Amino acid sequence: MIRNPLILMIGALLLFGCQKADLADLNETIYVKNNGADMPVYVRGNGASKCFVVLVHGGPGGRGLEYAIGKSQEILEKEMAFAYWDQRGQGMAQGHYSVNELNVTQMTKDLRAVVLTMKAHYGDEAKIFIMGHSWGGTLGSKFMINVSNQSLASGWIEADGAHDIPRLNVQGIKLFKSVATEQLALGNSTAKWTDILNWANGIDTLNISYEQGGEINEKAYEAEELLLNDGILANGDDSYAPLLSPTNMLTSAITGNITAGLLDPEIESTSLTDSLFKITVPSLFLWGKYDFVVAPQLGVDAFNKVSSIDKELVIFQESGHSPMVNEPELFAQEIIEFVERNK
Repeated sequence: MIRNPLILMIGALLLFGCQKADLADLNETIYVKNNGADMPVYVRGNGASKCFVVLVHGGPGGRGLEYAIGKSQEILEKEMAFAYWDQRGQGMAQGHYSVNELNVTQMTKDLRAVVLTMKAHYGDEAKIFIMGHSWGGTLGSKFMINVSNQSLASGWIEADGAHDIPRLNVQGIKLFKSVATEQLALGNSTAKWTDILNWANGIDTLNISYEQGGEINEKAYEAEELLLNDGILANGDDSYAPLLSPTNMLTSAITGNITAGLLDPEIESTSLTDSLFKITVPSLFLWGKYDFVVAPQLGVDAFNKVSSIDKELVIFQESGHSPMVNEPELFAQEIIEFVERNK
């Protein structure tokens, strides 16, 4: 056990399970205990760079290590280290706490505990970047709009992040309509795009229900599959999760579904667009042009709203909700350049 007064003040307990001592090829697990939650952080990659990206996974109901595979991470981990964090109630996180302690505010406090733990373990000179994908963009944005949290980070990376659920639903319907019209004109998958267009035309964007929000998410992946099959999206990475993993897939799925159900009512009303101006640290926004889950207009909004002097928006022209899968090399290069510029 390593004790640090700053960490103990927020109730975080560090336990280290280290497989490799070589900083240039890190492979160790840090356990962070905060307010009843015991959360693993899997640290992989080039720790000798002193640059660490804390990965805030998607979901809710996801897990950190699902992002640790593929071409993009193979490239990135040679240049920097990634900390794949399992959020409370997800992945292999455990603990004892009430459902009242499963909320976005508490989870931003967990993220702060993770960052402080990283600095305690790897030294104050370590440069920490926060990267949120999808739901991770909700949690990461909530974390970043707090000035005291920003002081801990060298940069904020949002990849197709859901920082405004009501707005992403509206913008998603607009994107369905425009892309469906475009694909029908090209003669691609006409029957299915006609169905999608008819469905989208039937949604009242001034009054999108909780159930319709779920439909939008489901239709998003259906639309991406059509675009992939018709060669509009790049099929840059067909990697799959390794069979040997610290994550118990069944446990992760069960706890993740429960957590998602408990968080959904709060998340569906979360709108952070008007608070993004509080972010002043260097910011990188990475979006897929055909992201129906979180429409690229949210990336445009975030770029325009943040007060950062160093900020960049990249729209990947052959990507959907996960450009790290569709265009992994380009995705990795953008992050490498951003980290190099701001480390």
